[in-house]
Amino acid sequence: MEPAKRAKNDSPAAMEEVQPVLDRGLWTRDACIVGLTLAWGAAVTTVTIAIYIMATGPLTIPPWLAYRTALVGPVGLSWLDLGDVYMVDHRVYGMSDAAMAVIPLLLQFAIASLSLALDSIHSTSLRWALWHEGRLRHNTNLRLFTFSRNHGPNAWPANVVSSLGLVLSYGAASMTTFPVTVTAALEYKDVDGSRTRVQNFDADLGPDRFGISFNAWGLLGLGVGLLLQSAICTWCLVHDANKHIVGTWNSNPLATARATQRLLHGTEVEPNSNRRNLTLSKATPKQPSMRVTAPVTRTIANWIWVIFALQGLFTIVVTVVASVRGKTSLDIVYDMENNTNFLAVWKFFGILMVRYNRRYKQYHSEWAGLLIQSSFLSILLFGLHLADVLAGLARDEAIWRRATTTGASPESNSFLDGLRSWPTCLVFVFKGVLPWIFSFGVTCIIHVFLAILPLLTVSLLLLALASCAEYIIRSQPKGTQPATYGDVKALVALIDDWGGESNSAIFWGEKGQYEYVEGVHVRLAGTSGRRLADLEPGVMYAGLFDAAETPSSVEANQENELVR
Repeated sequence: MEPAKRAKNDSPAAMEEVQPVLDRGLWTRDACIVGLTLAWGAAVTTVTIAIYIMATGPLTIPPWLAYRTALVGPVGLSWLDLGDVYMVDHRVYGMSDAAMAVIPLLLQFAIASLSLALDSIHSTSLRWALWHEGRLRHNTNLRLFTFSRNHGPNAWPANVVSSLGLVLSYGAASMTTFPVTVTAALEYKDVDGSRTRVQNFDADLGPDRFGISFNAWGLLGLGVGLLLQSAICTWCLVHDANKHIVGTWNSNPLATARATQRLLHGTEVEPNSNRRNLTLSKATPKQPSMRVTAPVTRTIANWIWVIFALQGLFTIVVTVVASVRGKTSLDIVYDMENNTNFLAVWKFFGILMVRYNRRYKQYHSEWAGLLIQSSFLSILLFGLHLADVLAGLARDEAIWRRATTTGASPESNSFLDGLRSWPTCLVFVFKGVLPWIFSFGVTCIIHVFLAILPLLTVSLLLLALASCAEYIIRSQPKGTQPATYGDVKALVALIDDWGGESNSAIFWGEKGQYEYVEGVHVRLAGTSGRRLADLEPGVMYAGLFDAAETPSSVEANQENELVR
């Protein structure tokens, strides 16, 4: 590739970029502040409720549990008298079976929704901290594993605290609630001449058979996890208010590129208004995949495969142990829930248990369950965080590629951009569903329960997630528009016209003839505020670059700053 000169009929005034008014994305920031406020409120509320439950001690059981045997999660408990007490650090409330099943899932999606706002604040702060340090390559970064050297809210101690908060909030949410199902009535019968209490599974148990048990340690862990994350995000906002770190809160890669060019070009991005030092390249009908343009994505996808392999191995080990111990029998399922329907088999087939709480009516021992549950779940959360990065890179590319069709706006709504990206929506669904299903496979209440079929379901979901990740990094975008995957320097190099207005869309395409130094006529590729003709494959253009060697990747000598 060789440098080309501006065409003789193109005056500097015609080529000069009209500088738009900078959009700082304050709507996005304000929406995130609303989410942050809700997170603070949820954190304080759950911690307060947890402390109250612990301080007031165990309460007597409600009437609908008197003289009954019930499953609290997977553990069977019996209450012999009306004045018997319930589990310490727990509160039980009766409700319909539908509500009993839906509330835990809704709780996981509520945590995932709050995390969207918290993640947006933290990742935006990181993006601009890296830019000020001259280390920003991609608009999307590995938030929890990329450290700033000079900005406290994104330094490694803050990231460790944020990671701990994330693990605690999801782990605690999966053990905050347990379904309560009455399975039998306790009755007196004469057995060998003496009156003995026995379980009558055929008795009329009445309409009040279902409820939810709230675990104070789960509520406390959830609140502390949200407090840690909220504190770091609040620090990010205060740090920006004092230091003016963030150029724009909009997560749109075009908004990031424009902000660096418009306001901060003295640090990293050279002004590109006159498009000096253009290179020549042939337009191609397909662009390189993500794994070629951003090689670190291969490592990210490989780690997701490793997590799937670990989960699969764990499932196999649990299955073998359950089989050796004779737990893979429908009789075990029937003994636990008095039926062998699909849901009962799915929850209890091949179930193993290891006890950690011997005196569940007296001692505060469920903190151990919180640590165990969070430790198991942390590996899955690592995989989801990796998948989130790939989804963000795919979303950034989708936003840029609209420049050849409907137009790419630097001021598009961040929330709507996420809804328009199927990888982003898929990862969000996984953030809610995967921890919920995992809570059936690994359940901590008095015992650690390990169930085969929920663990197998989690393994299959991870297989689907890893397959989608592999598809995302291997897909080659169609069309002659260069692929950037949110590479900020590449976008600055490619965009020569922002449309003239702050809220206008930009279009990518052919902008006419360009004269090469040796007299060979080549065409000019670039952007405009109006629809342009598509580039023709195989034709030489000025304004392109070898898509496998973007400006930033050449400058960094193939050193990928995504995880540095």
